[in-house]
Amino acid sequence: MLDKLLRLPGVYQVLAFLLARRALVRGPSMFPTLAPGEYVLFDRLAYRRAPPRGGDVVLAADPREPRRRIIKRIAGGPGETVTAGGRSLTLGAGEWLLLGDAPEQSTDSRDFGPVSREGILARAWFVYWPPARVRRVRGAGRSAGQASA
Repeated sequence: MLDKLLRLPGVYQVLAFLLARRALVRGPSMFPTLAPGEYVLFDRLAYRRAPPRGGDVVLAADPREPRRRIIKRIAGGPGETVTAGGRSLTLGAGEWLLLGDAPEQSTDSRDFGPVSREGILARAWFVYWPPARVRRVRGAGRSAGQASA
């Protein structure tokens, strides 16, 4: 039912905005894509329509502290082999590798390992604060299988 409703013109955008998760970027791990002090709107409906993809910037539950939220980029998904931190890792079913864009300043899957699909909560949509930096967040950058650090 909800999936049919989301296909109607304009409905998805309105619901995504109303149900969006807002988050403050606190550290430099996603720089230059996201800078400390920026506020980002995350689309919690994005992965009802399609699975996460390599390159998506996501809001995820920190596997070490599940109530804490982290912002990272998907570097690989199920069945992919990814090189990160000088190691090659083949991801199993339902496993996703999350990395920061500034690897030297990021605590990510190189430290805590792959995350489950359930741990990926939403996809970054746009930066809405500060006003001078309002923009849409694109999934460009590292793509699956091209992680480094």
